[in-house]
Amino acid sequence: MLANIIDRRSNSYDVRCDAVFEPSQHDNSTEGSTKFTWGSEVFDYDEMLDTSIVQAVERCQLWDCPVTMFLYDPGTV
Repeated sequence: MLANIIDRRSNSYDVRCDAVFEPSQHDNSTEGSTKFTWGSEVFDYDEMLDTSIVQAVERCQLWDCPVTMFLYDPGTV
């Protein structure tokens, strides 16, 4: 389930992107971040290259834990 989005694209209006997914618990050590609880299903890392934002958001439904999605310009991951 999608819990957090970090947008690092140079053009925030472009719907094409590279998307990287991590469990939101990885952010727990970051000062000022929300403290997420561990879900029943945990993964380390996943990515979708040259995809749309809609497809990336839909991919977040694969996991039963809070997910942070990082968006990058296509071709940069």
